[in-house]
Amino acid sequence: MHFSLSGTLPVEMHGFLLAAVENLVPNVFLELFFVLQLLTCRSPPAPEADRDSLCASGQDMLERGYFRDVHNCVYFAVKVLENQFELVSHLDKGTLRLLAENERVGLFAPALRDRLALAQDNSTAKVSPSLPAFIHSVPFQPATDNRSNFSCDKAFHIFKKQRDIFYELLRDWEDFHKEPGWDFEAALGSRVRMMVSQLTAAGNHAHFARLFQKQLVQMCKEPGVRGSFGEAPDADVLSILGADGLSRLKRLQERLIQPQGFMGPCPPPSFPGYQEFFRDFLQTASCCQLNQHLKDSMCQELLLLDEVSILGSPAGGSGGEEEGDGDMDQQDEKQRFSSVLLVARLLAKFLGFISFLPYHTSDPPSKEIQQAAIALRSKSSPVLDVCAVLRSCVRRRRLVLTVPWLVEFLSMMDYTGPYLPCFRAALGLLLHLYRRVLLGRGAEMCYLNQLLLVAVLGWLFQIPVFPEDLVFSEELDFSEETLAGSQGLDTLPLVEQQLLYTCCPFLGEFRKLLAAFVAGSSAKSGGLIRKITPTSADAEPRDQPTTRSQQKLQMELEQAFFHNQPPSLKRTVDFVAERVSSNCVKHIKATLVAELVKGGERTLREALALESANVAKLNDAICTQLCDKGKQAHERATRFCSEKGPEAIRVLLPEETSPAVLSTSESITTRLATEKACTWLSSNITALIKREWKVVFDRVLKTLPSPPTPSADMLAAPQTQTPTDAQKVGGGPASGPTDCPSECTHQAPRASNVITEIKEVLSIAVGPRAEDEVLTIQQLQALLNRARDTLECRKFLSVVPEQMLVRSTVMLACRLVSGELPLFSPMDRAGLRALLEQLASLWGSSPLPSIPLHLLFTSSNLTAVLNNADNCHHFRVLVQLLLEKGLLGKEDVVSHWRSLLELSWTMESIEKIQELSISSVPPTPVSLPRHRDVLQISQ
Repeated sequence: MHFSLSGTLPVEMHGFLLAAVENLVPNVFLELFFVLQLLTCRSPPAPEADRDSLCASGQDMLERGYFRDVHNCVYFAVKVLENQFELVSHLDKGTLRLLAENERVGLFAPALRDRLALAQDNSTAKVSPSLPAFIHSVPFQPATDNRSNFSCDKAFHIFKKQRDIFYELLRDWEDFHKEPGWDFEAALGSRVRMMVSQLTAAGNHAHFARLFQKQLVQMCKEPGVRGSFGEAPDADVLSILGADGLSRLKRLQERLIQPQGFMGPCPPPSFPGYQEFFRDFLQTASCCQLNQHLKDSMCQELLLLDEVSILGSPAGGSGGEEEGDGDMDQQDEKQRFSSVLLVARLLAKFLGFISFLPYHTSDPPSKEIQQAAIALRSKSSPVLDVCAVLRSCVRRRRLVLTVPWLVEFLSMMDYTGPYLPCFRAALGLLLHLYRRVLLGRGAEMCYLNQLLLVAVLGWLFQIPVFPEDLVFSEELDFSEETLAGSQGLDTLPLVEQQLLYTCCPFLGEFRKLLAAFVAGSSAKSGGLIRKITPTSADAEPRDQPTTRSQQKLQMELEQAFFHNQPPSLKRTVDFVAERVSSNCVKHIKATLVAELVKGGERTLREALALESANVAKLNDAICTQLCDKGKQAHERATRFCSEKGPEAIRVLLPEETSPAVLSTSESITTRLATEKACTWLSSNITALIKREWKVVFDRVLKTLPSPPTPSADMLAAPQTQTPTDAQKVGGGPASGPTDCPSECTHQAPRASNVITEIKEVLSIAVGPRAEDEVLTIQQLQALLNRARDTLECRKFLSVVPEQMLVRSTVMLACRLVSGELPLFSPMDRAGLRALLEQLASLWGSSPLPSIPLHLLFTSSNLTAVLNNADNCHHFRVLVQLLLEKGLLGKEDVVSHWRSLLELSWTMESIEKIQELSISSVPPTPVSLPRHRDVLQISQ
């Protein structure tokens, strides 16, 4: 019979679905793999005569032929995918994409195809080829590796040699193990056993076991690690071809690198990547002392990891170590959980390997031999009490952390191990737990947490050593007391899709199955898999990839060098490189750029002396010439960094630093500083030269008696100040530099020089450097005259220097009226009034920008004024002069007095302020605030 698109599944098929949903089958993912095989099958229809056997009453239910043609297979597979969509939606992006693009899914269930496309966008899991990491040795640990931790000098020196030999073996394995015919035993066996014999002679097993375990964790914690620098393997290719085709290049890489053979959803236990080296090392060494030390150390570390706190703060608590964003805290918890889980799985795997290594055989033993082995091995205690650990994790709701590493440990069992009482009881507990973790049911555990448990347990039940009869037996059950707890890691969303695929790489087999179907369809119909077209790389020299490979190797060697040194050394090198590169850039600006611009100025003046000179073309030619000469910056930068880098690093490093370390640090510092400086100069030297040249070009044109009219794009826009809402304190619009008076000779002092002179005078007010450092009234008058000349000559004056000069004169007035300026002799009131009149005339004689006269009414200035009666008189005179010249308005003065009275003053000071305000603005006296009784002077 046929299943129609609108029909229903037979009762037997509903039973199959129920068994998969209720975890009554040993492996849920194996059933899903079978469903995808039905979806992609190409079997021809069965003969018509055989179809009647489907309804034969005397045939066994499991032997009936339910699917008689491809139509029925695909229909059943699509229905299962619809019913189990939540499980399917957590597969990786590639699998979901292939499912969504499968034409059979589109024909039988268009709505399912749309849901799969949407799930593909939300998926975060990716299956990428595993690439080896660069070998980093475990850094020296003074607490455990120094001389005091060894019994004698001989043992200490032997261990250092053993450490070197161990890393030599590791690098030799990395270089040659993929060559055809290479064998670990034949190539490295004698060296391994010689090193282990030295361990026995010196008694260094504990030290080497610690080194072995740390190196194992460092290199094999994450099987999919790409490298220590985070650099994609196709970086060299991308640098040649460009990054536009990044996704296409990555797909090409996967097609060329990723294994295409099928392992199925239940592959046997293996040791991928660098794990193979550590496994072969232990097998070849065959050292019982080393194995015992490793078992003790790994078992202790596992129990500690199983108890480690994953949460940042206590569950249910109101506080924590620090308050922060909830999403960040949750992400930290996920990263911490992932790190602990991966380390625990790795250690448990090797602990199980070492524990069951003496009992491993290539073939299952006979029943008699197995019974004798069970009776003998049951008398000894296992290295790990699996049942106790499992019951504890169930009680504390930490299944998601403990079960995955227990599975790794049990997967290393030999054929007799599952029949030992201690391990058979643990397997029974895991079976019962597997049937209770129903995907998508129960709010006590997150879905991805459930999925991880179901995946690892289902894989364990399918390995070759697992007894099939145990799957369908009911031997043990959890008591209700063990499930009383409700808080724990199982209730937290700690598992992410990528972690699921890291712990269960066999889930990538779904993608291979679908990809093989697409490839077969393409071979027949011609189209889904396109031919790989070679891409030309003529844009780069042929020797460039070799140079990049050398650079990459150089960086890896530097990282390895710093890995074996104190962390402070790398920080010092980075700091020195940063400062040397910064100083190098400043040196280039002050020397090379200045020299080039000065030479260009000479060339410009000589050319402008000719009446036929074209200013626009001349400017272009000189600017281009200067930019070409700016290429010298790289050579100068290299020379500067080569000289200054080693000098600086030698000063900062300790004198006890060895010559080899010092030399390497100097080389790395020089390289880093040169790269930083040259990178900056490559991007900015041209713009820097153009900017400096433009300033010189404008200045030269302004100094010409009758400057030629350059083109609009070559000359800077005339400096004008757009009228704004800013007004003078006394009224009148803000103005900027305008044309000079007709009688101006343009010989006025530069604004920067005058500002510097006024700052020198103000610094004397702060504190004279000597007792005889005083000022005379003639010096101040001459200074104000120079300031007037500078403000009147508008040719070389820009807005910012003008504003700074005006502000400096206001500050000078504040020091005069407050009596803080040391004078040669006490100045009479007439002399000081003349200076104040000169200042008021300076501010009102020419159009100036906004004058900051509010500085006269600051609390600090007024405090100094109130200390002396003469100061009050001078202050009152200055305010009256400003009112008479219209630089201050009456309302402005009243507003300033009122704002002053809002501050904290003593009653005596307030009375003086009242007198000043009444005398300066008689018609409008300022009232005393009523809410202040006892006030303190605010400094």
